[in-house]
Amino acid sequence: MFAGSTPARAPRPVADAPLEALADSDGLAKGWLLTLIADAPLQQAAAVPAAELARDAPPLCAAMTASLASNEALDRLRPTGDLAPLAARAGRVAGAVDPAGTAGALASLRGVLWNAIADGLRAPDPELVSALAARLGHVCDVVAASALATVSAAAPVAPAVVEESPRLAAVPDDAPAQPAPAAAPAPAPAPSVPADVFPTVTASPPMDDRHEPWATAVVRRVERLLVSGSPVAVLAVDIDGAELLLASDLHGEARSVLDRVERALRDELRPGDAAVRERDGRLWIVGGGTTLEGARALGRRLANAASNAGTVAGTPLQASVGIAISPDDGTDAASLVAHADEGVFAARAAGVDLA
Repeated sequence: MFAGSTPARAPRPVADAPLEALADSDGLAKGWLLTLIADAPLQQAAAVPAAELARDAPPLCAAMTASLASNEALDRLRPTGDLAPLAARAGRVAGAVDPAGTAGALASLRGVLWNAIADGLRAPDPELVSALAARLGHVCDVVAASALATVSAAAPVAPAVVEESPRLAAVPDDAPAQPAPAAAPAPAPAPSVPADVFPTVTASPPMDDRHEPWATAVVRRVERLLVSGSPVAVLAVDIDGAELLLASDLHGEARSVLDRVERALRDELRPGDAAVRERDGRLWIVGGGTTLEGARALGRRLANAASNAGTVAGTPLQASVGIAISPDDGTDAASLVAHADEGVFAARAAGVDLA
C-alpha cells in the first residue's frame, strides 16, 4: 500500500482451501513442541514446558486452524472473544518470558502450521497459496498481539552484532545500559567487528539462553525505529536450501558461495539499513524511512544479488524474500517480524522471489 491510499483490508478467510492436513491438532502441537526443543540450546531443552504445552497447544492450534476459514472463529481469539485467554497464554505455554522469546515461539508455531498447509496442497493455484499465507499471517498477528500484551519485558540482554550500511563497525543496537549495582564490576565492552567483515556466524556476548540473540536484535532495532513515527521496513532473506547444501558440503564449496552471497546482500543495503544473521543463509534487514515501493525494490535487488553471487554444482542460488512495512503490516515489532517471516514461506510456495 502506498502513502495516501486506502488502508488495506484484513486478509479474507480462505474457506475453500484444503485444510484437512490441519485437522490433527494434537499432531500440530507435537510438531510445535519438537520444534521448540530442537531450536533451544541443549542446556535449555528440558526447560520447554511440555506438560503446559500439551494442555493448551492443541486447542490453540485448533482455534487458529478454524480462523483460517472463518472470521467468526478468529473473533473468538480476539480480546473480546471467549478464547482470548488461550491466545494470551500462547507465549507462556512455549516457555517464553519476554517479547522477543514470545515472537520467536509464535514464529515456530507459524512455521509448523504453514508446513502442514503446504503438505496438504497439490498443484495449488498461486492465488490460493498467497491468500492462505496472508490469512495465516493475520491469524498469527492476532494471537501475537494478545500474547505480547501479557508478557512483561525481562532485563535487557545484549543482542546480536548488527552491521549497518554504509561500512561501519558493527555495534550493539540496544537501549542505554542501566547502571550496575555498586558491588558488581562493570562488564567488559564487546569487541567491535572490522568494518569490512560480514560475520560468518551470529556474534554476541554471553546470554542467558532464553531466546535467540538475532530475535532480540531485530525486535529492538524495529522498536527503536518505530519511535520515530516514519515507516519501518523489515525484510527476511532466506537462501533456498542453504541448510541442505551445508549438510552435504564435502569440499567447502557451498560454504564459500554462501559467504559470497551474504557479502553481496550486504552490498545492496541502503545507508542506515542494518543486517542481522539468524543463521547461515538467513538474514534480516531492517530500515526506516521507506515506502512499500522502496522496500520491494530493495527486496528485488537482494534476490538478484543472491542469484548473481555464485552457483553450487552449476545451479545459481535463489533467495526467497519476505517484506513487511509499518503501519500496513503491523504497528509493533512482533507483527512486522511475523509478517516478513510469513512472506518467505509465501514467496517460496508461490515460486516468486518476494512476497
